[in-house]
Amino acid sequence: MGATSVAVALYVLHNIFYASFSYVSGFLADRFPKNRLLAAGYALATLMALGIMFLPIGLGTLALIFMLGGIQVAIEETLEDSFCAELVDPAQHGMAFGVLATVNGVGDFLSSAMVGLLWSTFGQTVAFGYTAVLFLMGAILVVRVGSVTSSP
Repeated sequence: MGATSVAVALYVLHNIFYASFSYVSGFLADRFPKNRLLAAGYALATLMALGIMFLPIGLGTLALIFMLGGIQVAIEETLEDSFCAELVDPAQHGMAFGVLATVNGVGDFLSSAMVGLLWSTFGQTVAFGYTAVLFLMGAILVVRVGSVTSSP
């Protein structure tokens, strides 16, 4: 199997897990605290970055990373908006979703540029270490924000 075929197969695998776990994430979000589920998704991304850093890279490792990536994206995309809605007054949902989308877009651009710079300057391990730290910080922050807002 050529590199292009492997890449396509991994992306299809990712999308299968993403599509499947989007429903599961929504189901779980109706039954458990959204901040904790979202934090678990960010923690999963931390584990993916650590896996890329420390596991031997082969087809099996890549398949595992792409499957976990599909699950992580499903959790993130399903829960970020609904958690955001819990944090603001319903009259402010439009503005809150706009701010969330803006922050996500700018953050994606800046983090991609930073990871590219770190990768080209220091290598893959430093670049993925940076992403692992950011995802872990995000998980901690989301748990703390949820616990602050749920206090009387």
